[in-house]
Amino acid sequence: MTQMYKKRQKTFLGYGYSLDEPQKVRKIKLKDSDRKGHLFCFGSTRIGKTRLIELMMEQDIRKGYSIAFFDPKGDIDIFSKIIQVAYEENRQNDLCLVTPIFPRCSARMDPLAYYYMPEELVSHVVSGIKTRDEFFANIAYETTFVIVQAFLFFAKLKNEKVTLNFNMIKERVSYRDLENLEEQLKDYENDPEAEELLVSLRQILASSEEYFGKVSPSLRSVLTSLSAGSVGAIIGKAKANNFIKRLEEGKRVILIVQTGALLTRKTAHIVARVMLSMIQSFVGRVYLSGKKINPPLCIYMDEASNLLYMGVEDLFNKSGGAGVWVHAFTQSIADIEAEIGPAPARKILDNANTKVFMRVNDTKTAEYIADYSGMARKFSPLLSLGGGITVREVEEPNVRPEEVLNLQLREFYLFSFAGAYRGKVGHVKEPYYRVRYPRVEVL
Repeated sequence: MTQMYKKRQKTFLGYGYSLDEPQKVRKIKLKDSDRKGHLFCFGSTRIGKTRLIELMMEQDIRKGYSIAFFDPKGDIDIFSKIIQVAYEENRQNDLCLVTPIFPRCSARMDPLAYYYMPEELVSHVVSGIKTRDEFFANIAYETTFVIVQAFLFFAKLKNEKVTLNFNMIKERVSYRDLENLEEQLKDYENDPEAEELLVSLRQILASSEEYFGKVSPSLRSVLTSLSAGSVGAIIGKAKANNFIKRLEEGKRVILIVQTGALLTRKTAHIVARVMLSMIQSFVGRVYLSGKKINPPLCIYMDEASNLLYMGVEDLFNKSGGAGVWVHAFTQSIADIEAEIGPAPARKILDNANTKVFMRVNDTKTAEYIADYSGMARKFSPLLSLGGGITVREVEEPNVRPEEVLNLQLREFYLFSFAGAYRGKVGHVKEPYYRVRYPRVEVL
């Protein structure tokens, strides 16, 4: 395996040229050692982002790397290619599919099954809440934390190992349930841990039921989405997590998360965010243990803006040192800012050292690309009234906004440690292996 890594230290992206040497066409490759600094790609819909993901993932699977691919659309072509390449490389046992659309075909996965600190479990729940308001997120965090701590306390009294899932938390989240929890804890008021829990719980209950009813629906909505229907069957009521178990044991994985955003929309995004939060916690445990994931774990996020949550920026600025390479693909900066706000969005972009820009329709994103490309000194000819020609030196962006707005299918600009390039995504062969999904029929 080590020899395989040494042979293939670069990832092929396509053909093009360096902006410093436009006359010389070459293969454009990205050093794998640079990918730990993460990659962000912008491009409008149907412009070739998914084909770039397919090209990169195929190489990663052949190199023996671990993969976590978040696919909100459920692209059959790319899924078929992943299965095909996994079988070609004898990695079929590494495959793991999570999809609420076809629960019979999906792995069961409890994101709460593995943790070191109770705060990890709370973060998974709160990550599913779509909010830019820290106040609402804090209320949800505080409520969930008390419930989780109570479960752990009662399990400790019985000398049992607690197995938590989202359904168990949902059954305790209403105002009445919290009042009942207070009554249960009163029996152990002399215990310092129970006393501390009661203080926190009474602070929550000190707010009126009407007030609590205004801030709790978001939390209850997330927990209901995760514990009912098809999602509940594969995530909310699951009792194990073989994906994290394999990673904890140092084994390789190829995870495909298909959320079916066209069918379920809100629930699909909640599932994806919670799954990403689960991976972030695993990375944190590895990093704090002074270890590294080997082979590296390559995370690919298609329509990445829908996966972002408060706190996800830590995944970008800390996970590279633990052997996790994040690749995020979205349409514009506006998409990211709409989900998590301008400041966290800027923080994420600043922590992505490699950027790929395809055609965009958002002028703000095009201007960002022009600013990001840097300035170049160029000579501009001027024709005087007397018929003479003079030349003056001017500064212009390496890439002008209109050049990005006019890029064609699969064309891109790449900015990495190796320099700035313009190119076209390499050809991706059609898979000869075809996955057939069950027919989706109305009831």
